[in-house]
Amino acid sequence: MLACAKRGAIVTGVDLSSEQIRLAREAMAYCGVHVNLFEADIQKLSEDVPHDYFDVAVTECGIFGWIGNLNAWMDNVHKVLKNGGKLIVSDFHPLSLIAEENKGRVTLKRSYFDQSAKIVRPEKDVPPAIEFLWKLSDIINAAIDAGFRIDNLEEYYVKQTRRKKLPFLPTDFLLVATKG
Repeated sequence: MLACAKRGAIVTGVDLSSEQIRLAREAMAYCGVHVNLFEADIQKLSEDVPHDYFDVAVTECGIFGWIGNLNAWMDNVHKVLKNGGKLIVSDFHPLSLIAEENKGRVTLKRSYFDQSAKIVRPEKDVPPAIEFLWKLSDIINAAIDAGFRIDNLEEYYVKQTRRKKLPFLPTDFLLVATKG
């Protein structure tokens, strides 16, 4: 978002969290750029938001864990994009959220098919939150059902240590889709 604004793009950021909006404002000031920021839930898109307006929608780093209604989210992203607009999603792979690898053994903390919402407390001083687990096929099918054409899907491993062996599971995925 900030890199695009630094290159002259007109950028709009939307987040559920007032804390994330506050942090984004700090980052904007530090980088010397302007971004239009809105605290909103894209699952419940206001009719005031223009349809067929944006060229690109970008999400990254864990958005789907906070989305309770995946179809509503995809439908609303589809509505705000221009015809031919791109959806670019870079997010944690669902398997990476439930699997642990230790000394060449992979164990699952829960079933990949268990989509019940979980209450999580990421840190001691942070209030609990509800987290959702979507299968990769849920995300792809929601995009297709909303009217997106899938251009590309990549599953990959983000190197987190000086690992020399081939990883067992992907940590992240990249989805590129076009509003047709």
